[in-house]
Amino acid sequence: MTSTEQVAPTSYGLLRAAEAVTNWRALAMTGLAGLVFFLFIALSSWLMKSSVVLGGLFGIVSLVVGLIGYSSVGITLMRRAQGQEASFTDAILQAVFTVHRLLGVGVLLFLGFLGVVLAALLVLFICKIPGLGVFLYSFALPILAVVLGMTIAGMFYVGFPLAAPAVWEGNTAFQTVARLVVIVRHRLLAVITNLVILSLLVMFLSGVVSFVLFSGYSTSMGLSSAVGISPLGGIASLFRGVTGGMMYGPMGMGGMGGMESSTSYTGAFGFATGLLLTIGLTIPFLTFINGTCLIYLQTVDGLNFGETEEKMREHVVEAKRRTQEARDRAGSKLQEARSSVQASSKQGSTVVAGRACLKCSAPLAPDDMFCGECGVQNPV
Repeated sequence: MTSTEQVAPTSYGLLRAAEAVTNWRALAMTGLAGLVFFLFIALSSWLMKSSVVLGGLFGIVSLVVGLIGYSSVGITLMRRAQGQEASFTDAILQAVFTVHRLLGVGVLLFLGFLGVVLAALLVLFICKIPGLGVFLYSFALPILAVVLGMTIAGMFYVGFPLAAPAVWEGNTAFQTVARLVVIVRHRLLAVITNLVILSLLVMFLSGVVSFVLFSGYSTSMGLSSAVGISPLGGIASLFRGVTGGMMYGPMGMGGMGGMESSTSYTGAFGFATGLLLTIGLTIPFLTFINGTCLIYLQTVDGLNFGETEEKMREHVVEAKRRTQEARDRAGSKLQEARSSVQASSKQGSTVVAGRACLKCSAPLAPDDMFCGECGVQNPV
């Protein structure tokens, strides 16, 4: 019995997705990942001012760091959903050594979607045949609409949300794509239903968190004003002080002393507001990640992926074989062309460097004294 089968899907109600906020490892990992990602983005922006290339490269590194942080949180929640525990070190190391799988799955999904689009374009080009094309288009259009619609739905509802949990489970990029294909074929509607329920849960929690934080925030601001702390008033005073100094010169700077005292809490206000927003976003973020892990474990339970993996492996081997054959044919053609060019070059050099009869211009060997065509003697 596999680890997926050990955790019965009946124990994975989607309401458990909100339990992610009680996982202190996931909370700490989210805060650490968010801080590191913010620092890398800030450093990329700073480098962009001096060098666009260096800033762009560091931006790509920042994206990879963000994926590693996202995977670290996801691995922590996936292990909890499987009834296991992952330490900080294990989660980070697994995220570092599996981030290339996420990128590989993204590339494979893009290539698959591109292949479907190119096939659709080929069908539409065939529908441009005079006379017969109009008849074919009347049947091709609904078929293409269904195929493209199913492909986009599979990418949106299965590929994007469930690719990461499949990698966090320990699958390679190839195995992940095989699982996504089987899920789309057999349980697409179930996944869509679960994701809609999860989205409603995330929206509900976001509303509750917003109500709690906003009510507490507004009340705290009111109490701050009651004891004489008014950071918003300090911002307004700063604006009035700057504009007053510009309009009235030195006479307008008389109120700068009061402005200095009223703006002393402005920096603390900005930091506290940003921290509060971060806390508010963390809860829906963790709920969504935990929910996708639970949906994935529910969906793959009882499915057989061996046959699909074998077929995909055969397709890959066949594609490699055909590519090698095409490469060999191209190499043989190139070698034939080179041989032909070399032969022509040798023949041309022989004609140019050889002797010719003075009377009839027939080619002569280097040691011929008499012409084989007209019999005239030629100097050696």
